[in-house]
Amino acid sequence: MIKQVSFFNRREDLSPEEFREHWLNAHADIVSRLNGIVRYVQNHGLEPGPGFDGIAEVWFEDIESMRNVVGTPELTAIRSDEENFIDLNTMGTILTTEYLIKDQEPPRAHQKMMALVKGVLGDDPDRFQSNYRDQLGPLVAAVPGIDRYVQAHTRPGIYRTGRTPAYDAVASVWFSEVDALVSSPEMKEVRDVERTIIDLEHTRIGMVEDIEIAL
Repeated sequence: MIKQVSFFNRREDLSPEEFREHWLNAHADIVSRLNGIVRYVQNHGLEPGPGFDGIAEVWFEDIESMRNVVGTPELTAIRSDEENFIDLNTMGTILTTEYLIKDQEPPRAHQKMMALVKGVLGDDPDRFQSNYRDQLGPLVAAVPGIDRYVQAHTRPGIYRTGRTPAYDAVASVWFSEVDALVSSPEMKEVRDVERTIIDLEHTRIGMVEDIEIAL
């Protein structure tokens, strides 16, 4: 499974309400017509602003399914409509592979936080992703109150071509009480390790409302 993650801000001439209305209704209807997608989630940034107004997550079964939409009228319609509500200068996209680190059953969480993560890579993105998943992942999963935790790692192909992706991973955390989360001793250990593998200055974090769009 491949997850395409797109992040963006709204057009400056639109209010938050106008942006939300267009994305949630008109644009969602256009995206839902695209062949090959198996899941579509909109994440609407909540106040105070996290540095992004929206993060879209679109899942494809495999890379071939994703490539098959290139050049289709449906994808052209999506790109054309993006101009109606997105500041395209702020928009970026990465292709990722998901890792489910924790999943509480039954789910109890009421809040979701997302992070567009920039890693301290040096010359080895593979090491960052390994440390992020295997070292930091279990520490975050052990924090009381976290019900679900997903890491989505930027796929390695972009590094092999010599390009630098906008972000090296996307993290999604679901929880119930943010105050208890921040004050826990376990979170202090998370913060200590984060500083060694994450470029916090260039990582964007914020609360979102996630809405699954029916396909």
